[in-house]
Amino acid sequence: MTGFDFEQLDHFQILNVARGASINEIKKAFRQEIAIYHPDRFMRASDEEKSYARARSQRINEAFRVLRDDQLRENYNMTMPGGGIGRNSVPVPTGPLTQRDHQGELYETAMAHINAGRLIQAVAVLRRLQQLNPFYRDVASLLINTETAINARQLTMPAESIRRTSWLTVSVVAIVVVTIAVIWVFGTFENPTTPTATNIAVETTPTSLITRTPRITPTAQPKEITATPDPSVLFEDNFTSVNWAEAQGPTWSTAYDGKRFHLKAAQSGDAAWSYRPVPQTDIALLLTFQVTSGSGGVIVRYRDETDFVAVVIEPATQTYRILRRNGISFEEVAAGSAPSIERGDAVENELAITVVGSSISLTINDVVMDPINVDGMSDSARIGMIAVPTTSDADVSVDHIIIRIP
Repeated sequence: MTGFDFEQLDHFQILNVARGASINEIKKAFRQEIAIYHPDRFMRASDEEKSYARARSQRINEAFRVLRDDQLRENYNMTMPGGGIGRNSVPVPTGPLTQRDHQGELYETAMAHINAGRLIQAVAVLRRLQQLNPFYRDVASLLINTETAINARQLTMPAESIRRTSWLTVSVVAIVVVTIAVIWVFGTFENPTTPTATNIAVETTPTSLITRTPRITPTAQPKEITATPDPSVLFEDNFTSVNWAEAQGPTWSTAYDGKRFHLKAAQSGDAAWSYRPVPQTDIALLLTFQVTSGSGGVIVRYRDETDFVAVVIEPATQTYRILRRNGISFEEVAAGSAPSIERGDAVENELAITVVGSSISLTINDVVMDPINVDGMSDSARIGMIAVPTTSDADVSVDHIIIRIP
């Protein structure tokens, strides 16, 4: 395993757990890590990436074998700095062994893999980082772009496939030539006075057959080259097609323009929104969008048009609000200032929200806001996008939305 970036990691670090982790935590961590690095996921990778995955999965299996057994784990702890857990000589921390920016290290490692062209290793690291923090920097978009690059790279026919295709072509040509010869011979014996007519008619056949040699094209069998879906993703939309309801009222509209989803609401009227169901109620949501005027954001729980909760930002004032729909009007549940909100007509803002029970955790452009509790919030498993007019019309454009298991 010489040269691999995990050589210096101990069993706890290779599974990404604390020294005092319970057996359930160990099992959960093992499943997460082996799912990322299992060699079966690297069948289309380069030899270097296959070797990396094979070596790391062996380390993961060895770590799990030791840490799930009480006696083996105790013996292993004795070999580590500080001795066994709970001994009086040198206390062993129950958290990480060293205080470091683990997420930052993973991000830098992923970038190094990308720059070196090791895309599958980069995806593995990015998935691990995404499990730790789904909204860390640009990890979501970086993961999507890297997986897209892998798919594009895998569309290129490998040398072995080319050789096989060449042999297939040669075989087809040989069969055609033999067939022509047989037809010509039998045709000559059957009708010796007209030898050329049959020859001319048959000689057009090989060209037609040769042009049908199979070729790989970017659209061929897309399901076979699609990256393994992330099981934590409940729904994702990059707005390459229409997945939301388009409608129009006297003072509002929701429409898809082929690249983004637009929501507009006049100052004199009601808000504009569009919603859809998701598989579960508690979610972690990431929204990338532009607010040209007014305020806009997401609906985190939607029961009906008279009862839902929305989180919106207003770039002009750099503020955010938690709004609750009550009948035909909105109640402001919470509000605050957020200097991290970017201003400007064409500026994108990123809203990360985790909703668990009645609690809403909010992050705006990587800056964490105070958690908010909304008593009596609907438990409906539906989310949406919304534009809310303020002292001006509301104009909101959404570029990307992703819903995850929190």
